[in-house]
Amino acid sequence: MIKRLEWNRKTASGFAVAAALIIVLTVALSPREIRIAENTMLDPVAWTFQRPSENTIIDDLLESPYSQGGLQATFHLWLSQYIEGVSDESDFLLVTLRINATVNNANGFIERVHIVAYKDQESQVDWQEGDFYLQNLSLVASVDGYLKSTQAYIKLAGVNHTSSISASMRASWDLLTPNAKSHQIEIACEIIYYNGTAYNKIVQPFQLNMIGSG
Repeated sequence: MIKRLEWNRKTASGFAVAAALIIVLTVALSPREIRIAENTMLDPVAWTFQRPSENTIIDDLLESPYSQGGLQATFHLWLSQYIEGVSDESDFLLVTLRINATVNNANGFIERVHIVAYKDQESQVDWQEGDFYLQNLSLVASVDGYLKSTQAYIKLAGVNHTSSISASMRASWDLLTPNAKSHQIEIACEIIYYNGTAYNKIVQPFQLNMIGSG
């Protein structure tokens, strides 16, 4: 009985040590929490287009520059082509999002870049990862926006506390309705950066309105 009691105590002690080690490792490996000192929402850049009834070259470029708080950034959204699908309910718009950003302050760096597409439930967003170009950024996650969902997103992380990043991401916005139906999507581009003393965040929204013939 005494030996079994001693074994139980040793076993319990071993479990306690293992559990404590797991907790320590979990805390050490968890992403550190960032406190945002300043959160800036920029004015949305809106684009409205009559939904075509055939293949159409659009070639429109939306642009928004930003320079404040030690950060210089430019956001470009290129609307290249509207392509009519094989059926009456599968048209799609090809878009390319480009972001360039630099932190000019000493010891400043880009922490991360997030792209979130807020869409209606009758369209899809397909990120074309094969056409991604990332400089000083690593891809953390990329989630397409499927039928009935309301969001699609891309998560990027700055590499080695880089002070300058560049990204180009291509996507297809699929409209799964007849030509008479209107659609809207908002693409929010978020940059979190450290300016040498604090973390700041800026968000640049783009709003695309495709007006149906009805």
